[in-house]
Amino acid sequence: MTTILLKLGARLIAFTLVFWFAARKNPKIKIEPRWSIPLVAGLFGLLNIGLYWLCKPIINIATFGSLAFILPFALNGIFLFLTARAVEKKKWLQIDGIVATLWLALVLTAAHGVLWLTLDYLPGHL
Repeated sequence: MTTILLKLGARLIAFTLVFWFAARKNPKIKIEPRWSIPLVAGLFGLLNIGLYWLCKPIINIATFGSLAFILPFALNGIFLFLTARAVEKKKWLQIDGIVATLWLALVLTAAHGVLWLTLDYLPGHL
């Protein structure tokens, strides 16, 4: 149980840093007010962890693993869209344009990959 909580905490911190980085580096991504960054990251993290773990095996079986590299990017794009829709009324997360959305999905996917490698894959293979 402690391991799961540590993994969840690490993911929350990592996704918070990614959203903070994205809001600072890309003027088309706005997260206001600043205190809402952990809330947006937490919502995205819950979607990423929960739904990704549910969807991945089903999609991998249906496609025979052929989408192994594209799947995380596509799912993170969907989770990003769902996160933006969920906080739309509060206007905590505003992304202007498809290029900014794809860029943020790519950065989140890179963070997701690093988290998977360091928290899930390496500990079981060392």
